[in-house]
Amino acid sequence: MQEHSSRFLSALGFNPSTTQDPSAPFLSQPRLYCLDHLTVLTLSGQDASTLLQGQSTCNVTDATDQLSLLGSFCSVKGRVISTFLLLKKHDEFQLILPADLAESISKRLKMYVLRADVKIHINQEETGLFGLTDHSTAPHLPVNDYQTSPFNDNAAIVKLPSAATPRFIFIGSRESARTLFKQMGTTHRDFSPALAWKFLDTTAGIPTITPATSETWIPQSINLDTLGAISFKKGCYTGQEIIARTHYKGKAKASMHQVNLPTNATITPGLKLFNLDSDSNQSIGEVVNALQTESVWQLLVSIKNEQINAKKIFIEGNELDFISWQ
Repeated sequence: MQEHSSRFLSALGFNPSTTQDPSAPFLSQPRLYCLDHLTVLTLSGQDASTLLQGQSTCNVTDATDQLSLLGSFCSVKGRVISTFLLLKKHDEFQLILPADLAESISKRLKMYVLRADVKIHINQEETGLFGLTDHSTAPHLPVNDYQTSPFNDNAAIVKLPSAATPRFIFIGSRESARTLFKQMGTTHRDFSPALAWKFLDTTAGIPTITPATSETWIPQSINLDTLGAISFKKGCYTGQEIIARTHYKGKAKASMHQVNLPTNATITPGLKLFNLDSDSNQSIGEVVNALQTESVWQLLVSIKNEQINAKKIFIEGNELDFISWQ
């Protein structure tokens, strides 16, 4: 059964790519990507902004129709439950987040609604979502990271950070997507799998939270501070005390780094890292993102700062291969 993003693109006449290597889409521009691993959580009502402001690390009041925000929800202990991309559309907010965390996030936010004027629902079928890479400077494509270009009256395009090829995310109706493709002069009729988009996230240093890693790290341990996903000037929000204390005392014990691991073993987010040269058997970090290209894994790892650049770091269950720093 196809997921929503795949169905959306298929209905527009596109077909799934047969390419398995997630890095292969770099060879063809422009390129479309299905985002079956993501969904949209919409909040509307007079109190939607207030609710989000009290639960998220970003400053929701900074969001406009022309500027989207990277943010996260945290536990009372300051641990990241999920990251998200926040778009403001008129009087409502659209949160693009991992599909396998959407239901739990929705339930969590509804706990705080009480008598507030807030409506929360997960992606409606008429709202499409897909990724796009394009080198062109077309007027419908925003220029700066997180800049948002409203498209027609019922769609938007957001520019996201990238390591190489400029990339964007589209959210909106099927009719708006058709108009976009006409303006782009799209002739390539294949779309790349979600795995390829995850590869682009990984090379851009954007962490992905999964059910296995939810509530594992404080935001600083996966670089959400340097990525601009935390406001240290806004009012109180869940988890703020620990996050702010870590920031102002400069005592973040870990940070996220991009590394390679040449192995055919299976690597998954949440696996622990160890230093072979250490006298301690304690873990020194965890895998955040893991994408395989041929026989090399592209990884984002959260690792203790004192262990950065250690020569013999291995991942649990794979003691014979050591990571290579990028």
